[in-house]
Amino acid sequence: MGAYVYGIDGWIARYIRLLGTLVLSMLVACESGSGAAPVYGEADPDATLRFAFASGVTRFDPHRATSSYDNTWLFPVYDRLVHMDPDGQPIPGLAAAWDYGPEGTWLDLELRPGVRFHDGSRLDTQAVRANLERAKTVRGSAVASELASIGSIEILDDLRLRLHLEWPDAALPLILSDRAGMMVAPAAFDDPRLDRLGVGTGPWRHVEFRMGNRAVYERFEDHWDPEAAGVRRLELRLIPDETTRLNALRSGQLDGTNLASLQIEQARLAGLEVMSRVGVEFLHIHLNRTASHFADRRVRQAMNHALRRQAIVDALGLGYGQASVQPFPEGYVAFDPETGRHHYDYDVERARALLAEAGLADGFEFDLIVPNITSYLPLFEAVADQLSKVGIRARPRVLEGAQISERFFGATESDAALVQWGGRPDPSQTIDLMFTPGAMPNPGSHTTPEVQRLAEAARREIDPEKRKVALQAATRAVTEEALALVLSLPPATFALQPAVAGFETWISGNKPEFRGVVVRRRESG
Repeated sequence: MGAYVYGIDGWIARYIRLLGTLVLSMLVACESGSGAAPVYGEADPDATLRFAFASGVTRFDPHRATSSYDNTWLFPVYDRLVHMDPDGQPIPGLAAAWDYGPEGTWLDLELRPGVRFHDGSRLDTQAVRANLERAKTVRGSAVASELASIGSIEILDDLRLRLHLEWPDAALPLILSDRAGMMVAPAAFDDPRLDRLGVGTGPWRHVEFRMGNRAVYERFEDHWDPEAAGVRRLELRLIPDETTRLNALRSGQLDGTNLASLQIEQARLAGLEVMSRVGVEFLHIHLNRTASHFADRRVRQAMNHALRRQAIVDALGLGYGQASVQPFPEGYVAFDPETGRHHYDYDVERARALLAEAGLADGFEFDLIVPNITSYLPLFEAVADQLSKVGIRARPRVLEGAQISERFFGATESDAALVQWGGRPDPSQTIDLMFTPGAMPNPGSHTTPEVQRLAEAARREIDPEKRKVALQAATRAVTEEALALVLSLPPATFALQPAVAGFETWISGNKPEFRGVVVRRRESG
C-alpha cells in the first residue's frame, strides 16, 4: 500500500475524476427530471427502515463493546439512564430526573415507572444497581474507568437510587447517556448470546444479527415511549465501501446511509436529501505515546508541524469540515480560543529542527494501522507523504474497524492508528479516555502531571461556567503538549430517501438515533 504514496498534489487527478462523475450525474438527473416528483403522505407505521453504515459493531454487550460507533447498533435495543438531545444536552431517559447532592457528594436518580425489559422483567432500582455494578466490574469492561467516581449505590425505594460519589463528577449525567448507562436485562448478564443478541428496554427488540452483514430489530410494543419506534422493522447493514452504499441508496435498496464528503453533490443530484454537521468527531493519528518515539513531546510537535491540514480538508473533503489541531469544534464548550485551530502551522523546517533536538535528525519509521474503508486509503497516502517530507515513514497495516479496537486499544499491537475518534457525550470523557491513565483508548496510559491535574479539575467542577473555563484549560494543555495528532473535524453526513422523515443530525456525529424516524407512504408519482 505504501508503494504508491503520491501526495496532495496528485489529487488534481482525483478532482478531474470527481468532476466527470458529477457531470454524468447531472446528465442523468436532467434526463430523469421530466417526470413529476413523488408526493409522500402520512407515515406508514408498518414500514421497514433500511440504513447502512461503514462501521460494524464489536458486540451487543454494551458494557464490553469497545468502539463508540457500536452505539448506532446498540441504541435501538438499549435505552440509557439519561438520553441526549441532538445538540448534546442531557435529557430524561430511563431516569425521569436526577439531582446532585451538596457539593456533588452524590447523584440521585428517579426512574421512570412502568418500564419493561424485552424479556418481560421490570426495570427497577435493583436492576439499575446490578447494571452499574456490572459495568464497573465485568471482565473486559470498556466503561469501568468512566464510572470510577461511583463509590457505592444506595437504593432509596423501587424508583429512586443514590449514587454516592468518591469525588464530584460533573460528567456523570452525560456518561450515563452513553454505553455506561445502557441497561441490560439482568437475566442476560451471563448469557453467552449477549454479544450477538442484545436484551434491553429500547424501542426495538433485537431479533437477528449476522456478523459482518446486518442487524434486524422489531418494534417493542410495550416500550414506555410509543412514539419512539416510528417503523415496525429496522435493518442496519454494514457496507464498508462508500460507493456501494450510495449506489444501494440510489437504487432503492436502502432508505439512508452515511456519506463521504466527496459524495455530497452526487447524492443531491440524485434527488436524495443530504444532511451534514460538524460535531465532536475528529480524524487523527491516534498515537500510543509509549511506543516508537512518541513519548518525546518534540517528536509529537514535529509531526504536528509536518501536516498540511487545510490541504487534506480541501483535497479529500472538498472543503467540508474544519482543519484543526484541537479535538473539539470551534464554539464548543471545551474548545480553547487561546490556542485556536492552527496552533501548529505547517512548517517543515521547524519539524526537522524538533526531530534533530530529539536526536532523530534522520527521521524514523513507525507502524500505522489503517482501516479497510475506501476513504482511508487516500487519507493515508496524503498523511504518509506529508510526514515523509520530514523523514518520518509510516508503515501501513490494514485492519477491519472492529479489529482496530481489539488490537490497538486492547492488545496495543501497533504504534499508531489512523482513525476517526467517535467523540463522547461529555468532553471530559474524551479528555480522560485519551489523555489520562487507565482507559482503553489510551494505550500505554501516557499522560503528563499538568494534563492529569487539569482533567481532574474539569471533571470535578459542578458549576457550568467555572467548568467551561476548566475544560478549556485542559484542552489547552493537551494541545501544547501535542498529546493529540488531530487532522481535521469532518462533518457527519447522511443521505436519505425523500420518504424518510424525522431524521436528525447529532453533535455526536456518525452515531444517529432512529427515535421518531418514519417512512412516509407514497401517494403519487
